[in-house]
Amino acid sequence: MGRFFGRDVTQVTLLLRLVCGGYLLYLAWELREAVFGPERQLAFILAAALFAVVGLLLCVFSLRGLIRKEYVMPSDEEEQNSKED
Repeated sequence: MGRFFGRDVTQVTLLLRLVCGGYLLYLAWELREAVFGPERQLAFILAAALFAVVGLLLCVFSLRGLIRKEYVMPSDEEEQNSKED
């Protein structure tokens, strides 16, 4: 997981993915009334399922990357070069 589409993944990126995954899980949880209620609507069921799956995957892979430290720490040279640009 150290690279994503040819780019290095940083710790901040993994944290943002974790937050986004948690938000998607929250959205799926909030749709539970539409899914299990008396007026079951297919669109809400599909949305809740999609949010739950994608959110869970984002959380799991981001946590795994953070725990295993599969991210790149920017070096001091890269930070100075980015400040000059």
